Amino acid sequence: MITLYDFDGKAKGVPWNPNVWKTRYSLNYKGLPYKTVWLEYPDVEPMMKKIGAAPTSKKADGSPLYTIPTIYDDSTGTVIADSVLIAEYLDETYPSTPKLFPPGTHALQGAFQQLFSSMLLPLVIKFIIVDVPLMLLNPGSVEYFNKHRSEQFGVPTLEALRVPPEAKDAEWHKVKDAFGALNALNKDGDTWVMGDTPSFADFVIASVLAALKSMHGKESAEWTRIMSWHGGRWERLMMAVEKYSAVL
Repeated sequence: MITLYDFDGKAKGVPWNPNVWKTRYSLNYKGLPYKTVWLEYPDVEPMMKKIGAAPTSKKADGSPLYTIPTIYDDSTGTVIADSVLIAEYLDETYPSTPKLFPPGTHALQGAFQQLFSSMLLPLVIKFIIVDVPLMLLNPGSVEYFNKHRSEQFGVPTLEALRVPPEAKDAEWHKVKDAFGALNALNKDGDTWVMGDTPSFADFVIASVLAALKSMHGKESAEWTRIMSWHGGRWERLMMAVEKYSAVL
């Protein structure tokens, strides 16, 4: 069985982290059995070292950075960190399951993810990350999250990233335009990035939308606004991925 490592939070057993959502969607889409191990932020590095996961980056001080999502597949003895590498591994190791990267789409999906990361993510992250410690994290993770995310973004505190009230409408409009640029890559009425079938690119978008939903709530004005954009494209997407949202 596969073990998926995810971040714990105030709501037990409720995922919220967008990066881990990518892998959770991927596992559910493929129909692969797995279990979730929930970790507080300070426990990630010790656990990753224990299971033999490779660091995925470096901290501001140059030391190795260990992150999740990470999976351990006991059928092969393989440990992999990073959602893209995990998706590629799952496609290769379980070829009879639905493909996250259908033949001929790898380069296209890579370009799409680059566009997503450069254009949309820097805008939308400000509406997620600032309130994560207060709204989603347990006390044991708050100090770690504040310290390391402040270093990551080069700010004294996460409050420096907060969008001022008077600028919120303008910033949300930028987010809408960025989503619009992604939507423009498809025909009207499409749900999936690749047209008629889900792919990893869809789970990249859905993961950020899931994080926004966790942060703002499904009854919020912010969520209602996003779901109305671009002819309901993102509402269709979230309805379509609901079947891949199980928490095992």
